[in-house]
Amino acid sequence: MSEGREKRRRQVRDAVERDLDRRQRRETGSGSFWRSLGVIGAVGWPIVLLAAGGALFGHWLDRRWDAGVRYALLLLTIGVAVGSYVAWHVVGGMRR
Repeated sequence: MSEGREKRRRQVRDAVERDLDRRQRRETGSGSFWRSLGVIGAVGWPIVLLAAGGALFGHWLDRRWDAGVRYALLLLTIGVAVGSYVAWHVVGGMRR
């Protein structure tokens, strides 16, 4: 019974040390807010701009060729996909 209790204490101690290490590595202060805001912008803008650009260009094509909403939806989808791909790589580059 004593071995089990000691093993549990070791596990708890290791977990607490691991959590303390994570907390020390994490940014604190006002800089973390601005960094988080920058990440949101770096992720959001590519998606929004490419999606909106695709939708506008698709709308123009639809009006020019009287195609309903075919090109607007197609280019909106492509814009979201490409924007998400760009955002994915931006976030991947930030982690390194």
